[in-house]
Amino acid sequence: MIKFILIIVILSFMGCNTKNDCSYQKPVDLKDGLHVSTIEEQSLGTNAFLKVNKDICQGKYGNIHNLLVIVNNKLVIEQYYNGWDEDRLHFLASTTKSFNAFLIGVAIDQGYIRNVNQKMLDFFPEYESLRNDTLKNKITIKDLLTMTSGFKWDEHSLPVDDPNNMGNQIELTDDWLKASIELPMNTLPGTKYVYSGPNNIILSEIIKKATDKNIAEFADEFLFQPLGIKEYNWIVKNSIYDSGGGLSLKPRDIAKYGLLHLNKGKWNEKEIVSEKWIEEIFSPYIEIQSPVYGCYQWRMVKTEYGFNSWFIPGNGGQIINIIPELDMVIVINADNRRIDKKRIESLEYLIKDIIQIHSKLK
Repeated sequence: MIKFILIIVILSFMGCNTKNDCSYQKPVDLKDGLHVSTIEEQSLGTNAFLKVNKDICQGKYGNIHNLLVIVNNKLVIEQYYNGWDEDRLHFLASTTKSFNAFLIGVAIDQGYIRNVNQKMLDFFPEYESLRNDTLKNKITIKDLLTMTSGFKWDEHSLPVDDPNNMGNQIELTDDWLKASIELPMNTLPGTKYVYSGPNNIILSEIIKKATDKNIAEFADEFLFQPLGIKEYNWIVKNSIYDSGGGLSLKPRDIAKYGLLHLNKGKWNEKEIVSEKWIEEIFSPYIEIQSPVYGCYQWRMVKTEYGFNSWFIPGNGGQIINIIPELDMVIVINADNRRIDKKRIESLEYLIKDIIQIHSKLK
C-alpha cells in the first residue's frame, strides 16, 4: 500500500514537472493558419533565448503566463509558464483598445464610416444637447483613436484597484456610454495626449451606430472568422461592451492578430483591412514622452538599435510588440497586477532580451 502511494506521488510530481517544463518546446502545427518553425531553423540565438527562458522560469519578470514569438512569418517560440496552456483564454486588459483602431478601419473600408474626421456627436443624435459644449462638439473619431479627445480624465494618479480611481468609478455606472460621452472637457481636442478608457467605449459604440452590429458581432464577422478565431470572451454590461479592456483570447489567436498587423492587414494573402489603414494606425501622431509616440491606440518607440517598434500594453503584463524591420511579433501575457513592481524586472527589459535573439543583431 505504501509502495502504491509512493508511485502515485512520484507520477503526480512528474506530471507537474511536465506541465511546468521550462525547456524549449518546438511550436506545434495546429493547422490554424500559423506556420511553425524553430529557433535553429530561423538562425536565431539559441543560447540567448535559453537565458531569457531561464529568467522567466525563475520569476525574474513576475508571473509570466506565455511568450510567443513570430519571425519571418513563422511561430518559433510558444512557451507557457506557471501552469498556463494554449487552450485557455487570456484577458488582454488594455491591449483590447487596439481592436477599436483595427475595426474602425474595417468599418471605413466597408463604407459604414466616411473617415476619421467625422465628429463624435454625429453618431449620437440622442446627445444633441451636448453640441452646446463648443469643445465637445469638435471631437472627432481621430481624436478618440489618438487619446487626444480633450476629456477631463485621470486613471493613473491612483492605483488601478483604488475605488476612487476614475476607471473604477465609471465601471460602476449603469450606462458606460453616457458616463463616457458626458465627461467634462479639459483641453482642445487633438492637442494633448491623455490616456483614457472612455474614448474606447465611445469608439465601439460608434461602430455599433454605424454598422448596426455591436463590436463583438462586427469583430466576429470581419476579424475573428477570417483569422479562424472561434473562442473569445468580451465583458459586456447593459449591452455595452468593455472595449477598453474586456476582451480575452487564446495566446495563439493574439499572435495571429499581431501578425495581421505586421503583414499590413493581410492574413494568408487575403486582405482583412487595407494596407493604407495599417499605415495610418502606426503613424506617430503625438509625443507621449520621449522617445515614445502615440498612434491609433498603439505606441511607437525608436529602439536603441535604431529601428522603430510598435507596441500595445495592458495592465498586468500584457503586450503585443511588432518590429517590422526584424519581421518580428512578440506576444507576452502575464498577471503581475498584485506583484510589487520593485520585486520584478520591467517587461521592457524582457522585450529587449527577446529582440536580441534575432540574427540581424548578432
